[in-house]
Amino acid sequence: MGVGGLTAAGWRWSLRPRALATAGAVLIAAVGGLTLWGATRGAAGASSTRTVTYCVEGGQPLAMTVFAPSTVGSAHPAVLEVHGGGWQHGGRLLSLSQSGPATDLVGAGFVVASIDYGLAPEDPWPDQIIDAKCAVRYLRAHAGDLGIDPNRIAALGTSAGGQLVSLLGTTGSSTLWNVGPYPDESSAVDAVVDQFGPADLSATDWPPRSVVMIHRVFGVAPGTTSPILTQASPITHVAAGDPPFLIVQGTDDQVVPMSQSEHFAGQLRADDVPVEVVLVDGGRHGLETPGENPSPPAIAALITAYLVRTLHG
Repeated sequence: MGVGGLTAAGWRWSLRPRALATAGAVLIAAVGGLTLWGATRGAAGASSTRTVTYCVEGGQPLAMTVFAPSTVGSAHPAVLEVHGGGWQHGGRLLSLSQSGPATDLVGAGFVVASIDYGLAPEDPWPDQIIDAKCAVRYLRAHAGDLGIDPNRIAALGTSAGGQLVSLLGTTGSSTLWNVGPYPDESSAVDAVVDQFGPADLSATDWPPRSVVMIHRVFGVAPGTTSPILTQASPITHVAAGDPPFLIVQGTDDQVVPMSQSEHFAGQLRADDVPVEVVLVDGGRHGLETPGENPSPPAIAALITAYLVRTLHG
């Protein structure tokens, strides 16, 4: 959901995601010194990038930046990265410039694809999950060109992005929100990493500012009986056969209560869905709190190790 819609630098990011291609292009250079896709690759372990339009929403192109390992000749597992920001702020480049897991994952042999998606209120719910599902289908439809194994696609999201990737994991076998191009491709994912994402929007223990945010985006306040909030809650859709989950949650999260992750993990276990939970002691929303345990670099390493075990195995 993001901490009040703020970036790490403290500025409110109010641009539409499409504008990030220009305003934030310099941020690509911050992600492990990555170079443009097709440029001469450097030393072993270096990677290359390109940005593509994966869907068009309301006449506006939606961008995806794809980071690929330097190794060639094989189909790599892929990770779709979905940013947070309360469904209203943020974008792929800003997300990537802060992303330890993205850099680590490319180094571990994954293709990482980070997306923009429609932001509320201009793009109302459920445009956000419709866009995320379209991104998965795009990856499968272009797997050969991107060097991706279409049978090994994970999704990683933070905060509001955690809710979106959790919905990818729990609604993959249904046609819900499958709107747009590539209708013959599946929008299911093969693993999910949910970092402090909302799981039950109808719960009654949300902090006041989160109540305001949810009401603004979904038009209904938590605690209200609402089919909109029920359908938008990943916990509602959990069923046997869902892909494995890793849930990472701070114990002192002031935006998404720890109970969200605890109840979600409990429901996954009840339906025999493999789930691992990492509780970050002292971690507040965003998991960048000084002294939290595990530390941000350790969390990135845990995520990479989990996806290596799950998708490389």
